[in-house]
Order: sequence, then C-alpha cells, then structure tokens
Amino acid sequence: MSLNDREIYKSHAELFKPSAQELDFLKEREPQIKFEVIHPFGISEGRQSRVSVLEFNDGQTAQRVMWKRMGEGKGLTINEAESLRQRLLPYQNSLIEYGWRIPELYYSETLSFENEARIFSYDQFIPGGDGEKMVANPNEPNFKKWFLVRKTIETLAGYPDGDTKKINLKGAELTLLPHGLDLKLANIVLSQDGILFFVDLFGPKELNNDGTWRTYSNKLDSLSQENLLAITATREGAILRFYRLAEKFWMNSGGITEEILRNNFFELIAHTSLPEQEKKIITNEIQNNFPWLDSIYSESRV
Repeated sequence: MSLNDREIYKSHAELFKPSAQELDFLKEREPQIKFEVIHPFGISEGRQSRVSVLEFNDGQTAQRVMWKRMGEGKGLTINEAESLRQRLLPYQNSLIEYGWRIPELYYSETLSFENEARIFSYDQFIPGGDGEKMVANPNEPNFKKWFLVRKTIETLAGYPDGDTKKINLKGAELTLLPHGLDLKLANIVLSQDGILFFVDLFGPKELNNDGTWRTYSNKLDSLSQENLLAITATREGAILRFYRLAEKFWMNSGGITEEILRNNFFELIAHTSLPEQEKKIITNEIQNNFPWLDSIYSESRV
C-alpha cells in the first residue's frame, strides 16, 4: 500500500468509525461476542447512514457482517425512525419480487440517542466493494464496469409491463415503477463471484396504489416529492441518473472517452427489452447532455 493509499485509508476509516455510544449499544446486545471493526475501504460514504464491517468468530471460522446506523444526523424522532424501520422488510421483499438481489437483513432495531433516533441493522456482508469505488478505479478493467452497468439496466428493463404504468411528470411521459429505488453506483455491489446486489433499503421508497409515496420525510430527502418520484420511481429517471453517475466516475478514472462510453451505452440500451419510447427518451436526453435531468435534480442535493 502506497503512502497516499494509507492516508486515504486512514481518512476513510475515521469517517466510518463507530462512536463510543454506538459500541456500547453493540456490547449491550451482544455481550458474549467479541467484534472487531473492519473499516470498509471499498464502501462509499453514505448521506443517510454510516456503515462498518464487523468481524467475529463463531467458534470455527471468522465471519463478517455489515453494521449500519441509519438516519444519523437527520433528527428523527423515535416514532419516525420506528415507522421507517418497520417498512424495511416489506420494501426489501418488493425489490426482490422484481429481480433485485438484496443482502439478507438479519436484524434491525430503533435506538434513541441524545438528540435523535437511529436504526441499527445487521446485514449480510457482500465482499467486493460498491460500484462507485469500482467504476472510479483505473485498475478495474472496463469489461467489469460494463457488466455492472448492463446487469443494472437489464434488471430495470425486466419489470413486467402490467406492473408499470405511464405517468406525466415534470414535462415528460414516463414509466412509473411499482416502487422507487435510490439507484446510484454506491448502492450497487458486484460480488466477487459476479452477482449484482442492490444494498440500500433506507429510507424505504414504497409507493401507494395511486403513485404517491407511502413514506416521505423531508428530514431524509431534500427533493420535493414529485422530483424524488421522477428520479427514483420512473424507469427513465432512474436510468438517466445511474448512467450520468457512471459516466462521471468512469471518465474521471481515465481509459475511456465520452464518445465511446455513450455510443456503447446507446447500443446496450438498444438491445434491452425496454419499450422503444423509453429508449428514445433516454438516448435523446444523454445526447443533449441531460437538460430534463438538470431541471429537476443535481446529485449534491440528494
């Protein structure tokens, strides 16, 4: 590990370091288990959660689990946090129903801190690091990055037509999904054996039958309900946001030009099962440098 890598690792480790109170909560609930905090170097910083990897020994082998502290710094009340916690498993099941692989959620609990409530969860650990780290890494081959992008788009394209519907939103006719999902590179993990996982359940983005949010909190989301719907619960919005992030991190890593990246993505889109109108909207938006997406959303606001 180079000196620069060590400095990055140290900074990253401090960012994810559990507080003394969090460690006390952990010890109270698992008094017989000795955990070692393994700092997740391959995991991007979250906006609504902090994540650590815990390692323990089950008497035979070393095991690892993801330890999440959700809602930190959001000022949630105990009732708000608990209502969100209760929707984690139903939301997970909805995502699984439509083809997403989701790490197992072993256990969750709402805890009260001095000024807010947080949700602790213990999830299946998926080795490999998240998509943002992978796409930004110049040492990762382009073919693996294309595989991650293709599998993500194919999963979105696989939603049955009868479970989506057309909606006029923000000046465009779009395809509304059965739920929303925070589809960014940091929430995608490509496991070491090539399986794509979606790893973010917080906050749960469930929809009512009329297409409105089942749970929405301006403590968690700075976007309006309508704008959030456009970029997380419409197929076109989710794909455009995901691609723009991939383009940004991929090009910054070097090894590919905007022209090659976009042309290859257009070919990928053309060969999916997406309806032709959706392909046209997505392609035109990218060719024109995202005017619709820019009008409702910038990554720094979510």
